[in-house]
Amino acid sequence: MFVSTAAFVDARDRGYSERADRLLAVAAAIADSPFVVTAATSPDPTAALQPYTLEVNRDAALDFITIMSPAGVSWTHPDPAEIGRQYVGRTGPATAGMSFTDVTPGTPGPSVRAVVPILDSDGEVVGMVAAGVRTSNLQIALDARLPAILAITLTLLLAGSLATWVLRRYLRRVTLGWGPEELARLFVHNDSVVNSVPEGLILVDGAGDLVLYNDRAAELLGLPPRPASRAAGAFSPRIDDLDLPPSLADLLRSGSTVPDEIHLCGSRVLVVSQNPAEPTPSRLGTRAAPVGTVATLRER
Repeated sequence: MFVSTAAFVDARDRGYSERADRLLAVAAAIADSPFVVTAATSPDPTAALQPYTLEVNRDAALDFITIMSPAGVSWTHPDPAEIGRQYVGRTGPATAGMSFTDVTPGTPGPSVRAVVPILDSDGEVVGMVAAGVRTSNLQIALDARLPAILAITLTLLLAGSLATWVLRRYLRRVTLGWGPEELARLFVHNDSVVNSVPEGLILVDGAGDLVLYNDRAAELLGLPPRPASRAAGAFSPRIDDLDLPPSLADLLRSGSTVPDEIHLCGSRVLVVSQNPAEPTPSRLGTRAAPVGTVATLRER
C-alpha cells in the first residue's frame, strides 16, 4: 500500500509539473507573438486579443487564457464579464520580466497556471499572459492513471511475494530446516566437538575437496592449520594439492568404505577408517543424500 501511495503521489507531482511546463510553453508562445505585442500597445487591446485568445484557448484545450495589462487589469477572459477587472492571482515576477508557474485560486477556481510577461522591442513589460487549467480537471486526468498504478503495484507485490516464497523454500531445503541462529549455534558446538576428539577427522565431499578436518588430522598429516573463519581464506583445498601419501590420497578420493586400513605417512603409521558421511534427517522429515565421506585417523 505504501508503494502504491508513493507511486500515485509521484505520478501526481509529475503530472502537475508536466502540465505546468506545457502551460508555460503556450503562454510564452502567445507573449512572443508579434500580433500580441502590437495589440498590447494599441489603444484597445481587448478588441484584437479577445477573439484571438478564445480561439487559442479552444485549440490548446485549456481552461483559460487571460491577457492583461502590466497593472493586472484583464484585457481578455473566457468570461467576458471579467474583462476590465483585476486579475486574481500572483503577477509580481511577471511584472518584473520573469515567467513563472503557480497553483493559485482564481476566478475559474483553483488552477495550475503559467504567467509570462509581454515585452516590447525595448524589453519593457507591456502586458502579461496567463494560461491555466483548473486543478479539478487535472485531477480527473491524474485519477485516470490510478488503475494502471495499482495494477503495477499489485504485480510487483505478487512477484515479490512469489520470490520470497521460492527463496524461503530453497533456504529451508538447503539448510535442512535449520534457522540461521540455530545453524550458527550448531556450527560452534560441532566445531568444538570435532576438535575435542583424540582422533583425526577428515570430511571429503564428492568432488574431492577437503570440506573439514580437525586439528589432530592436521597434525598427523602435516596439513596447514584451519582458518578461524571462512573470511580468513579458502577452506577447501583439493586432495591433489596436498602432500599426502599416494595410498591415502587414493583412498580419500575413492570414497570407499574401509575399516582400519594401515597407511604410512612419513614417520607415522596411521590406522584409517572411512565411511559415507550421511547427515541426520532434517526437520522437514526428509533424509538428505550423503555429502561425501568421513575418515578417522589414529596413530599406531
